Amino acid sequence: MKKETSPRPSTPMRVVCAAGVILFVIAVFVAVYMMANNMGQVPGIDFGPGQYYYTDIPGWQKYFLPDHYDNPVPLGILIILFFAWGVLMYRLWTYLDQKLK
Repeated sequence: MKKETSPRPSTPMRVVCAAGVILFVIAVFVAVYMMANNMGQVPGIDFGPGQYYYTDIPGWQKYFLPDHYDNPVPLGILIILFFAWGVLMYRLWTYLDQKLK
């Protein structure tokens, strides 16, 4: 007689993946529900989505308008640093993935 086994044993990784999928589905559902019911908007402020956050910051123009903010670091350096950080994090991720298997 054959012994019945479950097709896929429950491992901690499967539980975490399943929880992540469930959390993602719930987050999408809540976001759609909030958009459908116009929740999260500040009454009386007629700006585009997200714009009202900046109005709470005193002197927000100097941070978000390009002619008020002068960055001492050139844009090319910032772009290079952004991609270097991405490469560094990718290598760390692959290293940890190999070590933890």
